[in-house]
Amino acid sequence: MTYQNPSALSRLAWLMLLIGLLLTGLSAWQVKTTSDNHAIKEFAFVAQKITTTITERLNAYALVLRGAAGLLNAADTVTRQEWETYVSQLQLMKNKAGISGINFAEYVPANQLASHTARIQSEGFPHYHIWPSYPRAAYSSLIYLSPFDARNQKALGYDMFSEPTRRQAMSQARDSGEVSLSAKIALIIEDTESPQAGTVMYAPVYRPNSDLTTLALRRAALLGWAVGGYRMDDLMESLLSQWQAPQEKAITMEVFDGQASPEHLLYQSHPLAKPHTSSMFSQQQTVNFNGRIWLLHFDYLNPQHVVSYQYVWATLLGGSILSILLFLLIQSFARTRASARALAQALTEQVYQREQQLKVALHRLKTIASRIPGMVFEYNYSGEGQGHFPFTSEGIQRIYGISPQQVQEDANQLFAMVHPEDIAAVINSIKESAIYLTPWRHEYRIYHPDGKISWLYGDSEPHKEANGSITWYGLVTDITERKEAELALKAANQQTLLFRQALDHVPSCIFMKDINMRYTYANRATLELLGCNSAMLLGSTGEEFLGPETTAQLNLIDKKTLQGEPHQLEFSLTGPNGHVTHFLDVKTPIFDEADHSQVIGMLGIATDITLLKANEQKLEYQAHYDTLTKLPNRLMLADRLHQAMLQASRHQQSIAIIYLDLDGFKYINDNYGHDAGDELLRAVAARMKNAIRDGDTLARLGGDEFVVILLDIEQLSDSFPLLKRLLDAASRPVLLNHHRLQVTASLGVTFYPQPEVLEPEQLIRQADQAMYQAKLAGKNRYYLFDSEQARNMREHHQSVEHINRALLAKEFTLYYQPKVNMRTGAIIGVEALIRWQHPEQGLLSPNRFLPFIEEHRLAVEVGDWVIDSALQQILNWQQQNIALGISINIAARHLRQVDFAAKLAAHLANYPSIAPNMLELEVLETSALGDLALVSKTLETCRDLGVGISLDDFGTGYSSLTYLKRLPTHTIKVDQSFIRDILEDPEDLAILDGVLSLAKAFGRQVIAEGVETLAHGDTLLRMGCHLAQGYGIARPMPATEVPTWLANWQPPARWLETRQLHRDEFSLLYAGLQHKAWIDDLVLAVQHNSETWPLFDSNQSHLSQWLNSQPNISATRLNYQTALSQKIKQCVAELAKYYANHGAKDANSQLISQLDALCELKAQLIKELEECMNDSKR
Repeated sequence: MTYQNPSALSRLAWLMLLIGLLLTGLSAWQVKTTSDNHAIKEFAFVAQKITTTITERLNAYALVLRGAAGLLNAADTVTRQEWETYVSQLQLMKNKAGISGINFAEYVPANQLASHTARIQSEGFPHYHIWPSYPRAAYSSLIYLSPFDARNQKALGYDMFSEPTRRQAMSQARDSGEVSLSAKIALIIEDTESPQAGTVMYAPVYRPNSDLTTLALRRAALLGWAVGGYRMDDLMESLLSQWQAPQEKAITMEVFDGQASPEHLLYQSHPLAKPHTSSMFSQQQTVNFNGRIWLLHFDYLNPQHVVSYQYVWATLLGGSILSILLFLLIQSFARTRASARALAQALTEQVYQREQQLKVALHRLKTIASRIPGMVFEYNYSGEGQGHFPFTSEGIQRIYGISPQQVQEDANQLFAMVHPEDIAAVINSIKESAIYLTPWRHEYRIYHPDGKISWLYGDSEPHKEANGSITWYGLVTDITERKEAELALKAANQQTLLFRQALDHVPSCIFMKDINMRYTYANRATLELLGCNSAMLLGSTGEEFLGPETTAQLNLIDKKTLQGEPHQLEFSLTGPNGHVTHFLDVKTPIFDEADHSQVIGMLGIATDITLLKANEQKLEYQAHYDTLTKLPNRLMLADRLHQAMLQASRHQQSIAIIYLDLDGFKYINDNYGHDAGDELLRAVAARMKNAIRDGDTLARLGGDEFVVILLDIEQLSDSFPLLKRLLDAASRPVLLNHHRLQVTASLGVTFYPQPEVLEPEQLIRQADQAMYQAKLAGKNRYYLFDSEQARNMREHHQSVEHINRALLAKEFTLYYQPKVNMRTGAIIGVEALIRWQHPEQGLLSPNRFLPFIEEHRLAVEVGDWVIDSALQQILNWQQQNIALGISINIAARHLRQVDFAAKLAAHLANYPSIAPNMLELEVLETSALGDLALVSKTLETCRDLGVGISLDDFGTGYSSLTYLKRLPTHTIKVDQSFIRDILEDPEDLAILDGVLSLAKAFGRQVIAEGVETLAHGDTLLRMGCHLAQGYGIARPMPATEVPTWLANWQPPARWLETRQLHRDEFSLLYAGLQHKAWIDDLVLAVQHNSETWPLFDSNQSHLSQWLNSQPNISATRLNYQTALSQKIKQCVAELAKYYANHGAKDANSQLISQLDALCELKAQLIKELEECMNDSKR
């Protein structure tokens, strides 16, 4: 056994002690750092969770208020009970601690204060008033409080809008339409014994269906606010309850409104705790609720007790003990040098024991090293690439993914993992450290088997061994995260450099300023514009380069931008040469990257828009002026006319609008060329402009059309001299290239105001229409617009349009009126009568709408609809076993269509199961048919198809005999105007007699329209007219009612028994009617004291003719009739004599008695004649 020098052993002992203590300290420091970082991250996570919970709770409260506001918006009226029910169902007090209630504050303008107070007092609050009660422009009042307990009732009627802090939040909600949060306040309902800081949340309530697109509209639509008040201590303690921890780990939290100062303190979790400086755990978070910023400060109440350093102390204690033991062991070897030989055997045993102890110590050191993040290593390098790791901690497994045993003999496996780009630098740095024995510190990358790349940092001290090899003791740590951050920062800096270089090539001025409006960046264009360099500009406001006036103008926009909203401004700079350059300056705020809530500066871009402005001015001129005549164009005319109409309304004066068109201009254009036409237009325009007054307007619409606006017309005649001057200016010749060019003008004039409300375009159209009338009247003149005629035409057009829409909307329907044989009771068909089921006016008869379309194409379309509808109805009735023909009226315009017969055939072809004779066409005699030959041919074609033809309203229209002769009709329908009065007017009875005779002569059957009474039917049957229709038979009815009517129809029994008179008996009809009419006229003459006595030649009467004809009646009846006739004559003679002497004004009982007697004789005569006509034997 060899013994070393004691001094060498002593140095070795001290060296080992130093290394052991260094390794121990390094290990303990690493353990402490890891524990601290873990605790800090854990606390930061808790702080962030609490902040998120507060944000979510505020958003939940905002959603509740939005719901309450939605309730008020959705209903016309929300009662106090409905409000209480709604809020109680939310169970806010149970589920959301800290909220004092959900209330509604009504917005009350000053002029509505009295009515508002009276309304609330009438709801059961007789002492209600808004407080505080000093006068102001507007009020708010808490009227709905839920829960409506004693505590909340203290706030009833409180005007929150009167208090500045609340008013600021309420105004923000009203103007933005978003929920707002107030600054720190004391709630009105707060206890005086244990007061808490509070805040109030407001949600605006607007009138339903209001337009809220602008600030003014939102303010005008405001009804009030849904209000939620919160006690901060209760609110925060409910949120922090889930983060309760033992006292030593208790979390402290402070909430500030906007800035950290005592007056802005909203909440403090441990107000009685002794204040201490911020610890390493201190966290600051912010909550941004719609612009209201809360600062949250977090820390541990006792930060010194949070992290347990037991592993640190264990590491320090264990490492120190082992190092001291090793030191003492080696020192012991040094001190026992003298007795080494004597005690060799004993020392051998001791050495063995201490070797064992050393192994144990080394094992402990390895254990400690394994707990250190990174890899603790001992690396030996003997040269020529020969190296190995006698010792590595378990960290090699975490960093390299290999075991310590794999590199104990050969380190090449470890070096093989080094990145190819870094291996040379690693080897060179190791060699350099070996040569100069300097510490080896190096950063390098390694490749993992899965392709992942890690960054490592090695730090070690070299030690030269006795055999010449070098041993390094050190630590390798994984710095991937830090390195990636460094590389990202480097890349970002490089990107920023490239971005700034790119901005220097942008022609626009790009710059940035800080919150003090001082430049922090400017690109090359900005520096060139201001005539300075970066050093001169950065840090300044630019006033010395822009001038104080421009700087002040730009600073106004800067201040607005720094408040958080983008803005833009146009400004101008004047160069040394006097050239003005216009710029568009667009500025946007720059926010901090943390939470994007704090403005830290702004970015501006100023673009040269000088050329754009010049083009805008040019386009503005071209948009409003005619380029040829320099007169206002159509666009400016519209504005001038609008202004003139407003001025006329204000001053109660009139204006004249003149539409002027040049006569003969096209001839000049065609014969002399467009250049000549343009010169003529310029010359005429200049003359007409000189002809009108200052303030009047002459505008060119295009081509040769102009419009003139004459202002301040007190009387219409005031405009006539100006109209003549315009005509004269337009008609004066223009000399051009030795040619004498001349045109005239046609003027249409209208005036404003008019009885109807008109738009400017309507006035121009009126003047245009009048100008057209001037041209029709011969040109070179003016024509005044007729508003009444235009209104009638407009109403006509509107009616036609309404009818067209009704046809498309299927608003028309057909009603059906039966036609019967009164003699037999047989139903011969129905007439289809169109009706309009108007959505507003109800059921309209045809005379309300058909006259508007008599000569319009709609007459054809409506007629086609009627034909198809009638055929469809025939088919429907056939399916119900009802065989019933339908007659329809055909308009003249429809009948004149050349394809009428072809289209009718097509209609019939669509219903092959219907016999054509089931359809009958009624031609209105009141219609002007036009070419009778063409119409007759068309009707003949229709008749050949099997369709019936009849002539309707006979006797009331065009050339009845001509129509009767030339039209192929088989039926004549006598108009109801003749039938209605056959019981009163002998002339109508004579007309009916004549029509029946004509029909018989032409071989036509007759249908009488307008049979309204049984007596009408009696007379018609006696005259031989058996076919009829009218209200006395049936009113027009819907198709659905026809089957029921058919089933119930029974002809009157008297009609079945009424006898048809012989021709020689017609005098009986005429006699009764003639005497009745004559006597009725006498009575009326007397009653009305008429100066004209109704004349009647009784000898030439129908009764005398009947009696003189020696009729075939009994002598008794003849004598009775003769006697009645004589009595009537005698009574009339006496009445006439008395009337001639006294008149009706002296009427007495004798006159009245004579009138009564005459009426009695009339009744006896009519009764006798009736019996005579009914008696077949007579």
